[in-house]
Amino acid sequence: MADSSWDNGGQSAPRKQGMSTVAKVALGCGVVALLGLATCIGGMATCAGAISKSMDGREWGDLRAAVAQLQTEEGAKALYGANQDLWKDYPSEEKFLATARSWRPRLEPLPEKMPSLLTGKINYNVNVSNGLRTVELGYTNGKGAQVASRWANGRLQTLTVN
Repeated sequence: MADSSWDNGGQSAPRKQGMSTVAKVALGCGVVALLGLATCIGGMATCAGAISKSMDGREWGDLRAAVAQLQTEEGAKALYGANQDLWKDYPSEEKFLATARSWRPRLEPLPEKMPSLLTGKINYNVNVSNGLRTVELGYTNGKGAQVASRWANGRLQTLTVN
């Protein structure tokens, strides 16, 4: 006759080897999430690099020239005289020259080539509407000064150094 008791003779149930099913599922989900995040970050970096390479650098050259002109009194005068739209922010040449003097200690020459967006030192925004191309271009130099400019169809509209 068969023993009908549930008694296992004092022996405990054998321990399972390895991870539980819940731990395996959690680990799998974590790996998938990590791969998705890495793919997303890599894709964004690739796009930012491609955008940086495709940007039209004509305003960068003009901004470099403007920053170079700001370094001297004569250059600042010439910059103000050649860009009539600056009078909106600086109603007189003397006001612009005084402001330019205050900027000089924080200015330094801009790099020859426009830096990549990935450096975090550049701000570049382009808007084209009704035939008007506006570009907001900014750069943070090694001294921490932020040179910001706005261009409309290649003409300097605003220029500040913060």
